Amino acid sequence: MKLCGEFVLRQIMDSTVAIPVGETALRLNGMIVLNDVSKRIWTCLEQNTELESIVTAVTEDFEVSPEQAREDILEFLDKLRAAQLLED
Repeated sequence: MKLCGEFVLRQIMDSTVAIPVGETALRLNGMIVLNDVSKRIWTCLEQNTELESIVTAVTEDFEVSPEQAREDILEFLDKLRAAQLLED
């Protein structure tokens, strides 16, 4: 899996935002605010990482079970798919 489009991540005060640039900015109106977990998932997707590797990364970085991590990751991925921001 990997992200579709061009984004830059920026830290704005206590928030991380993904800002669309280039052609992506023309079709996506606004920024995406990321919490710490979604930021970790996002950085994995930038590297074309498979689901199980993302689950491992999240469970290593945060105190969460693999089952809960997988559920949360799949929910986030569904949101990215709905916005047409994810290639499988």
